[in-house]
Amino acid sequence: MSNYGNGMRRILQTGMLGIIALFSLCSSAADWYEYQSENFTVYSDVPQHRVNSLMRDLERFRRAALSFTGQQEIPENKNLRVFHFRNSGEFEKFSGDRKIAGLYRETWEGPIIFSRDGDHGISGSGLIFHEYVHHLMRERSGMTYPRWYSEGFAELLASAELRQKEVVVGGLPEWRLSAWAEDDPLPIDQLLAPPPLSAQHGEDNSRYWNNYYASAWLLTHYLQLGYNAGNPDYRSATESYLKAVAAGEDPAEIFEEHFGKAIAEIQREILAYMRDDIHRHKLNVPEYKYSIPRRALNNNQRLFLMASEATDFGKPKLAMDYLKQSDQFGLGWQENLTALAVLAAEDNNYKPGEAALKEIGEHGQISHLTAANLAQFYLLRLQSLTVTREWNDEFYQQAVKYGKLAVQMGPDYLPGYRTLWMAYQLKGESEAALQIMIAAHQQEPNHLNLNAAIGFYLAHLGRNAVAREYLERVVAWSHSDQLRSSAQTLLQRTE
Repeated sequence: MSNYGNGMRRILQTGMLGIIALFSLCSSAADWYEYQSENFTVYSDVPQHRVNSLMRDLERFRRAALSFTGQQEIPENKNLRVFHFRNSGEFEKFSGDRKIAGLYRETWEGPIIFSRDGDHGISGSGLIFHEYVHHLMRERSGMTYPRWYSEGFAELLASAELRQKEVVVGGLPEWRLSAWAEDDPLPIDQLLAPPPLSAQHGEDNSRYWNNYYASAWLLTHYLQLGYNAGNPDYRSATESYLKAVAAGEDPAEIFEEHFGKAIAEIQREILAYMRDDIHRHKLNVPEYKYSIPRRALNNNQRLFLMASEATDFGKPKLAMDYLKQSDQFGLGWQENLTALAVLAAEDNNYKPGEAALKEIGEHGQISHLTAANLAQFYLLRLQSLTVTREWNDEFYQQAVKYGKLAVQMGPDYLPGYRTLWMAYQLKGESEAALQIMIAAHQQEPNHLNLNAAIGFYLAHLGRNAVAREYLERVVAWSHSDQLRSSAQTLLQRTE
């Protein structure tokens, strides 16, 4: 037996035994495949014809959104990923609720959609289309929109109906039908200057924001489509207004200047428009008929994907449950073994991984995923020492070494960059950390978490003027109360 085989056998018999003994060498899960269309990557165990239908709906919706906005039909820089589950129980492990059709999340590997198979189809979830519109707006426009327009426009397109020969935009979002059951639409001045997400309205917080989204939809609907019902055409005024707001003008103060009317007058127009038949806009968007190739995922690849997403969802136990089913020494074993070691290290349990990590790192080629995991393991070791103000230069050097390897081998894999800049930050090498952050930003300029990380770090360094542009994106893009509030607080301090 080779030295490598002997080394691995020793690992299994010693440090890793407590974890590896729990691994299952077989999988009862259905076969999973990776599907690729022009602009989407889907991972699924659903029958092929249903996955193809889902992807054709997504591609068609995307084309409708681009047609409505007059954008060019060119491929995206990076495909949005979709995890589509046959089993509602497995979907519920991530969502916490098998009744919902799907959900959208921002992760360090990019935005993802989680959906489950069923009669509703992906077009039955306004949430998915709503969030995908945000994704498109970030990818296609360098402009930061005011919140009411960003949310209103997403609601406007999210309610699109995918009919056999056409796509119809402009219907009332079904998920907002309750908004005006007891309340009137919010006045425009409240839309232009909403309170912080976490403030005001007490127990009625969700009710208020449901009304806010519905009212933003109504205002955006009127400005974009109202002219078709014989109302004034506000499209040019809207465009100039949005550009002025993006340039730093006050949204409320300049509204009347750009629209040529008092806010109260436009408010009356909107309420009259609401009482009439809301106009719907038909788009001639043909079905997506290109081929959708697929490739089979082996067991380790599937488990690594699921574990990665479980980690992003803040479910380390679920991630470990997946990884414990890995096929030992099969293709993808290195990635899964090191991912498991990272999970153990996050629980302050370093011994099980040390021998295995050293063995893997010293023998043969490693992937960018394995390198990123190794860097993360050593970063965790280093972070544990800083609590007691200790330092281990070997841990630091290893974190940097594998972080650089991860970036070199996977230049579009943000977790590799993140581990590297965090190691530099621990060392106090702020300029080196910023260089890595900016390099990552060049790869993914519209990544929400990355813009937040850069903005907060620049503010921490006292570089408030530079931090503003990143923090403003966070306020405009994020749906997290805590994240938006933190970014807004820092922005107020920099004024």
